[in-house]
Amino acid sequence: MARHKVIKGKNLYQIIFYGVILTVISVGLLVLWGVREVRHDAAVVAVKSSVRGLSGTVTVLVNAVTSSNREIGSHNISSLKPAKLRKSLMGAMTEHSMLVSVMVSDDRGLHYMLTRRDDGVMEGTPEKDKASSLHWYYVGKDGAIQDRGLDTKFDLPAANAALADEFAHLQPGQINWRSAYRFHELGESWVTASTLAQVGGRNVMISYVFPVDRVVKQLSGADKGGAEKVFLFWESGKVLPVAVIGEDKPVAVVEENDPVVEAAMAHLKKQAATFNKPFSFQMDEETWWAYVQPLTVFGDTISLGVAVPLRNIVSTLTSDTFLQAFGGLLVLIAAGALFVLHRNRGSIEAMGRRRGAAKTSEEVLHLIAEGESGKLEFKQTLRFNLKAGKNGREIEHAALKTVAGFMNSEGGTLLVGVADTGEITGFTEDRFESADKALLHFNNLVNQYIGTEFSRYLNTSLIEVQGKEVLRVHCIPAGTPAFLMQGKNEEFYVRSGPASRQLTIRQFYEWLQEH
Repeated sequence: MARHKVIKGKNLYQIIFYGVILTVISVGLLVLWGVREVRHDAAVVAVKSSVRGLSGTVTVLVNAVTSSNREIGSHNISSLKPAKLRKSLMGAMTEHSMLVSVMVSDDRGLHYMLTRRDDGVMEGTPEKDKASSLHWYYVGKDGAIQDRGLDTKFDLPAANAALADEFAHLQPGQINWRSAYRFHELGESWVTASTLAQVGGRNVMISYVFPVDRVVKQLSGADKGGAEKVFLFWESGKVLPVAVIGEDKPVAVVEENDPVVEAAMAHLKKQAATFNKPFSFQMDEETWWAYVQPLTVFGDTISLGVAVPLRNIVSTLTSDTFLQAFGGLLVLIAAGALFVLHRNRGSIEAMGRRRGAAKTSEEVLHLIAEGESGKLEFKQTLRFNLKAGKNGREIEHAALKTVAGFMNSEGGTLLVGVADTGEITGFTEDRFESADKALLHFNNLVNQYIGTEFSRYLNTSLIEVQGKEVLRVHCIPAGTPAFLMQGKNEEFYVRSGPASRQLTIRQFYEWLQEH
């Protein structure tokens, strides 16, 4: 007959002990993982929000220019004729000294251009017979123009290719920033901002040219969020920090010497896949998060980058201080729980062993079938001496020394109401008023002759087997020696095979040494 497996004594204690440790470690790892995830998400949001906010600040430059002129602001230029374009765009050039040039182009390239020179504003239009050159005119304050001839320095074919490519990618409502060095030959000191406009029902592109230091100044006065480093980054590898603010004139872009930005750029060079994605890096034992986002619609020439230290991102509940405090608290909780477990080890092991007690008639029959042993003994009666025909203290003493022997050894089960042969007799000869009275009598014997404190090591139950009552007493090893009172003397029993053996004082001392 199959029996249910149970977790017993020492195994139960070990399971609970290591379970506490595993639970604390799991909670600690879960919190650490959760905090790291929160940190990561917060960092990504912080750097992206910072870049997007700063990008919007740069766009304000274009909005300021276009809103100053009704026709430009509405992007409703009536004609591509130079006179019409001059009238529409000259006002913006006059009002905004930061503007260096304004260009009008479409899918074929440049149509018209106004630009500042040392001697005033110049107007350039493609030469009809020489597509590789611009014809320049000086524009006076009264609007009159003066022919200045061809400008062979301006690379018109390169400008046409760049502008046509940009026009092909630009969508209505977008503002595209890019470096102007491709056709102005002025290095990264100049940037263009392009947007679409309507001219006679067709799209054209208006490109505003600014000195890069004007963009830097615009960024320097903007809300940077948690960013401590803001910089412009060109595809050529040049970097310009926002901290470097020039006067009201173009500034040359130099290699960045800020160690944090250098570390961010070094990371980008090693891991190109992180471009346009937030990433983290270490600098002087501090964690930084950075993000570089192209200002161009199709991702080339010029980008805006920020670097944010983790300390500006983490909240109180995601800080290292919180993790250290929480870790310390977990250690204290674990230490406290393990201390309590250790103090109550005996009770826990006892609990586990009690779970191994037979509870049903089938389980009792299975025990009886195994026969008497070092962990199982049968008694036909609890107090009635069958030979003498009357109740006897010696019968009670025999049952109690068996129980004490079990508690001082490896535990075991006493079945009262079973003959030595395994026959189920019940204990009707004891003539208890009821089965409950028999159970109460046995418990009183244990409390009186062994000790009340040892009752926790016993599990007693009345079980009906084949129509007869059997008293099942399941014993587990006690945490301290269990002595049996015999008159004024104390006796100490252990199990020796299927019998209980009394130890001498010397033998008891040896038992103590072993246990």
